[in-house]
Amino acid sequence: MKKYEIMYIINPTILEEGRDAVVEKVTGILTAAGATVAKSEKWGERKLAYPIDKKKTGFYILATFDIDGTQLSAVEGKLNITEEVIKYIIVKQD
Repeated sequence: MKKYEIMYIINPTILEEGRDAVVEKVTGILTAAGATVAKSEKWGERKLAYPIDKKKTGFYILATFDIDGTQLSAVEGKLNITEEVIKYIIVKQD
């Protein structure tokens, strides 16, 4: 199992209660693929570098987790169809 980070942006139209549900949903996607989430940090609402779906801000979350690299494609497939997450990136840690 290797360490990875995921940074994802939640749609800014989702309210505070809904954001917690989206974080739980993404954590559930990771754990269903066999990952163990070490920590999850809320960075807050920030301005995007460029508009995504006509939105200029987004709520940023950074999470660190351990997973077998072969399971990443399953995680990405589920994140691609999650409407609340407008953008994400997964990076391997050294």
